[in-house]
Amino acid sequence: MINLFTPKALLAGLCLGTLVGCVVPDEPAADTDTPVTEDPTPTEAAETAIVLPDGTPCLHAGRGATLAFEGKRLNYTCGDTAGLIGDITIDQGMDITLEKATIEGTTITSSEPMLLMVSSVELADGTTCLNAGRGATLAFDEKRLNFSCDAVEGGLIGDITEDDGVFMAELALLDGTELIASETVPVVSLATVEP
Repeated sequence: MINLFTPKALLAGLCLGTLVGCVVPDEPAADTDTPVTEDPTPTEAAETAIVLPDGTPCLHAGRGATLAFEGKRLNYTCGDTAGLIGDITIDQGMDITLEKATIEGTTITSSEPMLLMVSSVELADGTTCLNAGRGATLAFDEKRLNFSCDAVEGGLIGDITEDDGVFMAELALLDGTELIASETVPVVSLATVEP
């Protein structure tokens, strides 16, 4: 398969469009002493899905015009008859406060506030992190280890933050009880349970 975005392919395309011939140089031989590195272009974080205790997934409603109820915007749709309105907050790393709305056609008819607990978090790379519970656990720089993650030695510390439908968490890599490094990573879904 020809990669149309290599310098050689681009030059060949330019040559085909001219009346004068031109020569496309061969690509230089690979230098075996120089390691090949990938382009470190970061991937854009996608909006986070919120899964309600009954298993219903709620997806971000987007940034454009949408329904509103009592001055609160519909930010997530949970199927055809429900949604989440207003701000969603996560407190103490694992308690999530949201407002579930009932939708009939194109009208929100009622809403009820809900206080739930985040039971698990899925990161953008597919890593699953489970709630560490309310008891004693490790803490780093006054950030509690709230979730332990399956694919890494460590977990999520501190609060999960939200900005316009995108939730982020701080993933800490540990060596036993010592913090080696941490980075902010995107969250693809939050599963919730009744507290």
